[in-house]
Amino acid sequence: MGKKRGRMGTFGWIILGLLVVGLGTAVWYGNRLVGQSADRLLYPRHTQPSQTPADFGLTAENVHFSADGVELAAWFVPPTEVANGATLIYVHGFGGNRGALLAQAAAMHGYGYGALLLDMRHHGDSGDSVSTWGYAEANDVIAAYNYLLTRPEVDASRIGLVGKSMGGAAVAQAAAQLPDTAVLILESTYSSFEENLVNIMPSIGRGPGFLAPYVFNRMDAATSEPLTEIRTVDTVTQLTMPLLLVHGEQDRLVPLAQGQAIFAAANEPKQLYTVPGAGHLDIFTIDSTTFTAQMHAFLAEYLPVEN
Repeated sequence: MGKKRGRMGTFGWIILGLLVVGLGTAVWYGNRLVGQSADRLLYPRHTQPSQTPADFGLTAENVHFSADGVELAAWFVPPTEVANGATLIYVHGFGGNRGALLAQAAAMHGYGYGALLLDMRHHGDSGDSVSTWGYAEANDVIAAYNYLLTRPEVDASRIGLVGKSMGGAAVAQAAAQLPDTAVLILESTYSSFEENLVNIMPSIGRGPGFLAPYVFNRMDAATSEPLTEIRTVDTVTQLTMPLLLVHGEQDRLVPLAQGQAIFAAANEPKQLYTVPGAGHLDIFTIDSTTFTAQMHAFLAEYLPVEN
């Protein structure tokens, strides 16, 4: 009996040891995965445009300015005479670059609107920093806005902001500090970065959604910016300029419900344009004709050019 108990005791200690080792390994691996996901979301790889303004028949200047000590790159396409200085600042999403909105900018330039297509910090040809998913990037948008104020071709009272996804969060944050912004256009923008992180973890963070709270805490600790304040659904309550909100009905990275929440919280005047079958940031690709018509109709009402 004593030997049997001894063998069982030894077996129990072995099992306990294996459980401790297994738990330690799981904790180590989970912590490593959290760190890797946070790094992917904080430090995206710089990408380059696949097309240039010349590919769309646009004559653009390659311009530079800075925000928070970070040098920013952009393309500036002057407005035509009929636009009376009306110019739109276009801001891409996470991991993108200024080429992401070239087709839209070219379509609107056909009506006369000028364009400033921005590479946000740590994207494209802009300087290295850390991606804060809209908070610090708002300063990039403000710097772009201030740059346009130095251009004689641009009317300071006729500058609009256009943002996709993270770019939408950035332009909304910037608009709260730029009350003279003429119009605001948000495409596929999340209502809250913290709450939406679970949706982008599998594809962008490359980790399971249940790790989102841990990844968020790691990101929040790694940057000096309060990521909890990236809440477009709250920011729009402060804004009074006309808003066009665009969202794909099959968007899985930023579900339609988030766009609808932003729209419900926003002040008038506002317009909502949703696209059946569209996912995340593919609306213009799926139906450029209707998108162009919707965007132009909105601008014609709130930022008109000469006929």
